[in-house]
Amino acid sequence: MLRLTSPARRRMLATLPVTALLAGSLLVTSVPATAADGPIDGPRTSGDAMFPNVGNGGYDALNYDVSLAWSPTGVAGGLITGDITTATTTMTAKALSPLRSFSLDFEGMTISAVTVNGAPATWERDIDADAVKYKLIVTPATPVDGEFTVAVTYSGTPERHVDTDGSYEGWNGTNDGAILLGQPIGMMAGFPHNNTPGDKATYTISVDAPSVLANASGVTGDAAVASNGELKSKTVSGDRTTWVWRQDKQMASELAVIAIGRFDVIEGSITLTDGRNIPSWSFMDSGLSDGNKTTIRNRVAQLETITRNLESMYGPYPGNSTGVIVDTVPSGVNYALETQDRSFFPSTSSVNGNTLIHELVHQWYGDNVAPTTWTDIWIGEGMATWGPTHYNSTAGFGSGTSTEQSYYSSWNRTASSSANWNTPPGAQTASEDLYGYQTYTRSAQFWEALKISIGDDAFFSLIKEWQTRFAGQSRTAADLKALAEEISGRDITTLWNDWILEPGKPAWPDKLSLSVTDAGADPLAVGDTVTYTVAAANTGLVPLASSVITVDLSELLTRATLDAIPAGATLDGTTLTWNVPVGTAPATTAELTFSATVIDTAPGGTFSVTGRVATLGGTCDGCVAEADVMQVLAPTTAPTIAGKAVVGQTLTASSDGWPEGTQLSYEWAIDGEPVVNTARAARAADPATTFTIPASALGARISVTVTGSLEGFRTGSATSAATAVVTAAAVPGNGGDPDTGGVSAPGDDELSSTGGDLPIGGILIGLVLLSLGGAIVAMRRRRGIDAS
Repeated sequence: MLRLTSPARRRMLATLPVTALLAGSLLVTSVPATAADGPIDGPRTSGDAMFPNVGNGGYDALNYDVSLAWSPTGVAGGLITGDITTATTTMTAKALSPLRSFSLDFEGMTISAVTVNGAPATWERDIDADAVKYKLIVTPATPVDGEFTVAVTYSGTPERHVDTDGSYEGWNGTNDGAILLGQPIGMMAGFPHNNTPGDKATYTISVDAPSVLANASGVTGDAAVASNGELKSKTVSGDRTTWVWRQDKQMASELAVIAIGRFDVIEGSITLTDGRNIPSWSFMDSGLSDGNKTTIRNRVAQLETITRNLESMYGPYPGNSTGVIVDTVPSGVNYALETQDRSFFPSTSSVNGNTLIHELVHQWYGDNVAPTTWTDIWIGEGMATWGPTHYNSTAGFGSGTSTEQSYYSSWNRTASSSANWNTPPGAQTASEDLYGYQTYTRSAQFWEALKISIGDDAFFSLIKEWQTRFAGQSRTAADLKALAEEISGRDITTLWNDWILEPGKPAWPDKLSLSVTDAGADPLAVGDTVTYTVAAANTGLVPLASSVITVDLSELLTRATLDAIPAGATLDGTTLTWNVPVGTAPATTAELTFSATVIDTAPGGTFSVTGRVATLGGTCDGCVAEADVMQVLAPTTAPTIAGKAVVGQTLTASSDGWPEGTQLSYEWAIDGEPVVNTARAARAADPATTFTIPASALGARISVTVTGSLEGFRTGSATSAATAVVTAAAVPGNGGDPDTGGVSAPGDDELSSTGGDLPIGGILIGLVLLSLGGAIVAMRRRRGIDAS
């Protein structure tokens, strides 16, 4: 909603887009459990802190069928007076528990009958104007449970509802007819219903009015009736016409409109981004000048472009039709209003400026998704104020100042001592101040502060998802906070409390860009030092006040040791935390530098050091610094040994799968103990790859370790599998098999013979020789003597 004048700062100036919005398909209210002895009386409140005696509980309104006949009765003060000669409103609802009685909100006129499910019901009216209480209490003949209907028949001179801030709602005479407007609670002067934004429903609105009307000066013209949804029929009967409008989308009652008067009707259609074509009905006061009518027609012609642009911000247009209503109204109707599908404007100038964009934004924020209580009006009004600013900026569809600069400037020029900061948007309870600074400007500032805090990507995803997930519903501010945290992955509690729940001037958020860079050899070798620089560039409009950066060192610390923990930072496990210096000025950069030295056991390959802005407001130009440690040379397969594990036999090592150009060296081992001076033990042309098994290896196993070296790599080694246990050479003449003990039988630890049994003396001599040989080997190994 947008107030064009400000008797009590009601809704805003025409130069700013401001509208009230709210919608919800299911009333969220506490319903007492069914009493043990039977049905209950439905609560006579919806629990709204702003209007504790408005709205009702115990049921969910599903549909309203409002049928009325209106006729003019005269002229007073330049405005037409009129009566509702007959009217019936039928509400279809669902009882949330068995109800002995229930209530609706209804102000003025005379009730002649009430029926529930077609049967007469008893009723009474509980009215206390000072307490803003206008209750119609209905007691059906039989308690209702589940779905039910209640029909109220009434007539009389409809009343103007005057809000606590002095603005007019309800029925108001115009210079040639009448108009019914409802925000926030004036719709109860139009028809009986559950008057809360938390209980949305569908509507059929049927109005029987004269086909021709005269204005206050007596000038006649064709009459028309504008309302919500789609025009289903227009039936002429004598000198009267019945207009039937159907709203199939969920709509909160305060978004309904009935405008009766001399109108020029502009019919057409618009094509939406997804190709859907929807009808457009616009109504402009026939008494306006030709120049004003041209301005309005030009603005109506822009509805398609504006709507499609807004779809790119908020998602598919939520309605089934569109248009505007421009009517000449009393000065007390000092606001434009986002009446669903076709917004109301009290003047040509209001529809010609940003107010049109403001009210169109409300078709998403306030109409499609509404708050459950009036306290949360700030969600829609803030977005409908922020939206046109973004729309007209270079980041949107214009060439204007950025939203960041615009809302920072409005925040900055409002002193901390200003009373504008006294009321937090999400904690307001004074209905006379409902349309104040906190609802529009501070809330628009909050939307921008949120965008800065969670980043553009998360922000624009959020404002679309709010519509997609909760289309047609009423939702709370707590739902919005939860969704923002879900999408951004950030805890926004401190920001939320500061801007939405606490009085006083909130802090403008930090904004910074993080980068992490490294300097050092490429690739790094053992003993090399790598130096990191963590830079926090203030990209915002205020000095940094509370920004914290964390750096993940988990990969670095498996390869290097920190030379020192840098001043201003702390290390907890593998996380380095840095509180960015308070006061870092806009367009300046604070830096943190630290270094680490590569350790001997560092695995080769690429590793990362990753920075993150742990607090809100950070983006990354380069949050990850990657470095390389020289790869350790390794073959694709382990070395192998060919030959027989028999004393005196020559073994040959081979090692494949090393990178081309690798220089290899070989080191043989007996039972894992390196053999000193392998070359002297060799009996082949290539002493590196061959090894002749000495007698001292009898009973042991042989292995070889191959070491590779290549420029650009760290030296690496690979060790073969061990041979079978070395056996003695066969004794000539005893039928011994010189091949026994080959590596082809690595698990064979026993000597074998294909001849007869050895003589006893030969066996004893062999055992002595084995024992003596083992002692000699042990002695030579201790002294480092060649085992050959």
